[in-house]
Amino acid sequence: MSAMTLDSNNKLPLAVIGSSSMVGSRFCDLSNQNFRLIKADLHGEIPVDITDVKSVRHFFLQNNFQYLILFSAFADVDEAEKQRGNKEGNCWKINVEGVRNVANACKKFKRKLIFISTDFVFDGINGPYDETDPIGGDLDKISWYGLSKIEGEKIVQRVLADFIILRISYPYRAEFQKKDDFAKIILRRYQENNLFPMFSDQFFSPTFIDDLAPAIRLIISRNQRGIFHIASPQITTPYDFAKHLILAFGGNPSKVRNGSILQTKLGAPRSANGGLKVEKIRNLGFLPTDWKRGIQIIYSQSKGKLI
Repeated sequence: MSAMTLDSNNKLPLAVIGSSSMVGSRFCDLSNQNFRLIKADLHGEIPVDITDVKSVRHFFLQNNFQYLILFSAFADVDEAEKQRGNKEGNCWKINVEGVRNVANACKKFKRKLIFISTDFVFDGINGPYDETDPIGGDLDKISWYGLSKIEGEKIVQRVLADFIILRISYPYRAEFQKKDDFAKIILRRYQENNLFPMFSDQFFSPTFIDDLAPAIRLIISRNQRGIFHIASPQITTPYDFAKHLILAFGGNPSKVRNGSILQTKLGAPRSANGGLKVEKIRNLGFLPTDWKRGIQIIYSQSKGKLI
């Protein structure tokens, strides 16, 4: 099958596992016109449990598609840390064994996998990172969530010759009721007068979730493979991000307190000197949204209703 074989509706069949997730649901909202989406979830209209080999096999047998995007993940970083070292816990079962099941099925049924990963695969000592930088590093500085995603990436690359890994970082979007993203947590806590000090010595590059739809469309249309980063081209700090965000939504940025990641005890390790470089996707023809512009867009999309 060529990369862009269409179905009878002149749309490329594309399976999405994790289609109701915070990131996956927005991808689906923005991709209906371009793909014939096969939307699956643990408890969705098309049910699939990636930790169950039989469930994954049944999904592949019942649905015809060329590409599969795996959004499903155990992504609660602090909750995952409570499971550190436990390969029987949900984090490892979903992010490692679940990924193994999907990758093996993609190989068996000759489907192409797009695996959504994270900047948490880096230890955050020498960022920002590009796609050729080695993952891992000082494992004591990497969360259990990050370690599980490292193993997931390794499985994808080991099992499949033809794969796409997309790394994102601190994703945010406009309104989504089921889960608070990075921006929503800040706005909600500000509104409740309960905003914790925001780090001014942590460097990162948040991902505007709306960017994934056009980036994936481009990657598929160019029949690409390998690793791509999708994140703000400009590095920032949580402190600066929070001040700009709160100002945009009509709040008082002077109320944002300055904190230090190096002096704060965290539930799980976070990168201090992180961030993702995006020259590779930019050279392909897509420039991700910078974080200041992303804040403007979510304000416009939500009409200021996030708080």
